[in-house]
Amino acid sequence: MNDQQNFEEIRILGLEPTEDEVAPGRSVFGEGSAEEELPHWTDTPSAPPEQDKWADLVEEAPRWADDVPTEHESQQPVGEAGEPATLFFGEEATEAAAAVSGDFNPPLLPPNEEALPPVDAPAPVAEATPKRRSGGGGAKPRKRPEKSSGGERDMPMAIVTGLGLAALVLVAFKLGTGATMALSTVILTLAAAEFFMAVRRSGYQPASLLGIVAVAALNLGAYWRFEAAIPVVLMLTVLFTFLWYLTGVDRDAPMLNVSVTLFGVLYIGLLGSFIGLMLNDVNGIGMLLAAVLAAVAYDTGGLLVGRVAGRTPLAAVSPNKTMEGLLGGMAASFGVTVVITGQITPFGDTPGDLGSVFVLGVVAALAAPLGDLCESMIKRDLGLKDMGSILPGHGGLLDRFDALLFVLPATYYTARLLNLFGG
Repeated sequence: MNDQQNFEEIRILGLEPTEDEVAPGRSVFGEGSAEEELPHWTDTPSAPPEQDKWADLVEEAPRWADDVPTEHESQQPVGEAGEPATLFFGEEATEAAAAVSGDFNPPLLPPNEEALPPVDAPAPVAEATPKRRSGGGGAKPRKRPEKSSGGERDMPMAIVTGLGLAALVLVAFKLGTGATMALSTVILTLAAAEFFMAVRRSGYQPASLLGIVAVAALNLGAYWRFEAAIPVVLMLTVLFTFLWYLTGVDRDAPMLNVSVTLFGVLYIGLLGSFIGLMLNDVNGIGMLLAAVLAAVAYDTGGLLVGRVAGRTPLAAVSPNKTMEGLLGGMAASFGVTVVITGQITPFGDTPGDLGSVFVLGVVAALAAPLGDLCESMIKRDLGLKDMGSILPGHGGLLDRFDALLFVLPATYYTARLLNLFGG
């Protein structure tokens, strides 16, 4: 190369001289000298001058526990066991704090039932209007179950009412399937109205009109379209019950009141629809008569034996019933079924026999007391003595036909299993 370049100096990276000299003991972050910042590491360490840590705390100098005044915060009690806890430190105890700090103990349904006062507590002052609790659907406080004794029943009036009702049923049986179907539908409809009025008196808000229509529709549908109609009616009942509360016909506690509505439909409508299923068969009146005789025999035998020899209480849900009355009613139901129902088609000689009657007697004797006790449990939970007063001397229709509601499906399925249907 002809052109030559002259370089004044050549520097090698990394070997440049530093601008500041590093001295031992000097801080790399400051600009002062080493003597001003840190002593040399070879020097003897010197202790800092002692200072009185409590010099600035004249008022709050440490004291012995005996010298602390009683009003000091350290001497205040933290809290006794059983007092409601607070949500945050320094927060005063509130009802919400007490609620979350205690044990979870949900009330019985319905949730608006007022707690009963202790035995030795003074009676609370009655208010002008009952309070509506937030979770109870605007229901009124329930009454305590009324105590009753067996001697309160007007027996002469009860006998007259029972004979009149029996005559009406026998006349309908004599007139045929149509009259029997009409009478049974009317009885079930009135029983449903009685049930929904009873639960309304206890504070619930069911869809009463919808429930009554569904009960009647179940019996009629079972008669006209047999078993296929029952799930259709139940499906429509569930749908329209939800719409009842969704559209605002009733707005209070929809979850609770939907359940009460559907329970009434199932309890009265579904069990009662076995009347329509029986009457759909040529031997239906005989099956229905067998069920009625078994239920009436249980009620009558239990009442008579219980009054004469009843000593042992049966159950807390029905304090007036006795073990002796239960056994007497079951024996009467079985005896009447074997002796009388054995002469009625289809449990008689055509196509049934003594074995068929024996099976029906056992099943009916077990189903009747179950229906009786279940209805007593419902009344006790609602705080009612009787479901209604339409039958003088007996109470309501459900008080008279509670055992029959359970005997109906028992009789129907017994006839199905024994192949007693005529076609």
